[in-house]
Amino acid sequence: MKWVESHSPEEIAQSIAPQFPDSDMEILVKVAERYKSQDTWKPDLVLTEDGLNHMMDIMEQAGELDKRAPYNEIVTTKFAEEAMKTIK
Repeated sequence: MKWVESHSPEEIAQSIAPQFPDSDMEILVKVAERYKSQDTWKPDLVLTEDGLNHMMDIMEQAGELDKRAPYNEIVTTKFAEEAMKTIK
């Protein structure tokens, strides 16, 4: 996520393009721009309750979420916490 934070939407799109071979580069750039503007990608990998609520807000606004799930029932942070130890 630190790489994403320091690179442009165009650079991000170029790096993910091989994973989306049927997608137009312009669309990938727009998606990267949207994610950056929504503050979707965080340098800290641990999903906080505020972060989950932010994501659910976006999903609700898009009409893709009918019911919110409780943070403590769907999130475990132990894997992200372990990963963060290796990159600090």
